[in-house]
Amino acid sequence: MMEYYDLMNEYSETELFKEIIHFMDMSFPEWKTNRGLGFTSFEFIRHCINFLTLCNLEKNNGDLNLKFLKTIYLSLAEDYERFKMEYQFIFSSFVLDKFTAEYEQEIEDEYFTDFRYNDLYDSFLKKELKKVIYDFM
Repeated sequence: MMEYYDLMNEYSETELFKEIIHFMDMSFPEWKTNRGLGFTSFEFIRHCINFLTLCNLEKNNGDLNLKFLKTIYLSLAEDYERFKMEYQFIFSSFVLDKFTAEYEQEIEDEYFTDFRYNDLYDSFLKKELKKVIYDFM
């Protein structure tokens, strides 16, 4: 969690950080939830900032120019899809472990049916998917 605060202190007022957050919020509204990047959204932002600062930042009167904005947006969209796919594998395992631990007694009950298991798991999964992990505002 300390890394999150370090990132916010170091970059939250920068133009690049604000542009990344704005684009992600507009293009991928669920990116901060478990439907998107969940607890890896912090690493995603850090990765994007590191990568994009290596790119040539040509400024026009202190503003990011259109060519660079296009580079930012294309890079973010591409990286987002890659990070999201990786996160979904991690999240699936995480949520199954969490579900199993939380409903251990019910699962071990000999009268616990597959239908009840699926219903309970689906409800649990829906709640987990909606959770926002980081707030970058």
